[in-house]
Amino acid sequence: MVSGGLTPLLFLKKSKLFLLLFLVVSFVIVIAGTAKSYSHTKPLLEQTTLEIATGDSINKILSNFPINLLEQSLLKIFLYTNNIHLIQAGHYDVQSKTWSEIFVDFSEGNIKEYRFKIQEGTNIFDLKKLLLSSKLKLDCPDFNCLNNQLNFTEGTLMPETYFYNFNSPASNILIKSQDSFIEYAELLWEKKQPSNPLKTLDEAIILASIVEKEAGNNKEKPIIAGVFLNRLNLNMRLQADPTIIYGLLPNFNGNITKLNLQDSSNRYNTYKIKGLPPTPIAMISKSSLEAVILGIPNNYVYFVAKGDGTHYFSTKYADHLKAVRKFQLNKS
Repeated sequence: MVSGGLTPLLFLKKSKLFLLLFLVVSFVIVIAGTAKSYSHTKPLLEQTTLEIATGDSINKILSNFPINLLEQSLLKIFLYTNNIHLIQAGHYDVQSKTWSEIFVDFSEGNIKEYRFKIQEGTNIFDLKKLLLSSKLKLDCPDFNCLNNQLNFTEGTLMPETYFYNFNSPASNILIKSQDSFIEYAELLWEKKQPSNPLKTLDEAIILASIVEKEAGNNKEKPIIAGVFLNRLNLNMRLQADPTIIYGLLPNFNGNITKLNLQDSSNRYNTYKIKGLPPTPIAMISKSSLEAVILGIPNNYVYFVAKGDGTHYFSTKYADHLKAVRKFQLNKS
């Protein structure tokens, strides 16, 4: 007799097959879910960045992390189930990120961006230290990549924040910075008034660097620039402490002594030399250069620091001495 149903043996075989299939699918789902959950955790890493070279395999990349074989397997499953196969070379930020975020960055090429800030008031010695501590490729020793037609490098870079990738050439930033500054300075110089005693843009840059170091705020920059311009007109020495300090670099110990003031061998000693020092003494901001070239004239020829970031200005030497007694010697 022919039966319309499954025989007990065939039913049993199919049941086992379905059970096995169910177990396999369940196992895959559990593993995939575990891998996904693990990908959303943040690894405990000592390093903050990771460099991936061209051609690095997944195994090579994973070997950079302090994880065991199980964790490596979970990450491989995560990468496979999320179709992440292509890893781009570069220098990546891996700090405070989940595994998922890290590998998405690797896949999309979201390489780490660094900042290089040239600060107004700093000098060439500061800049050399900044370059050495950066992640830039140091391809411009002694700044020989810059415009050799200029009379000096100090003071000819635009104070700004520049962004770069790991091992980018330092020359890219330095040349861009200098080109930007020179373009701005030349346009500004065209607006100089005939009454301004400065004869060249070089002189303006040098004086602006002194104003940069002397002024405690932008509001006083035109006044301080006016003082120095008046002194130049009167053939008076500038007597600016920051110039002495610059001449003592990189070995200045923080104190200007009487011997420093009397040192005629210091080419930057404006207590001894007349006129401007031979080069700028710092990187200058736009506001300092504008104060020197476009500043409103005044009658002041003296100023003294008041101790609060501002200065007291005088037209007469007697008044200046009184201000010195009051603000620096604390005598009324």
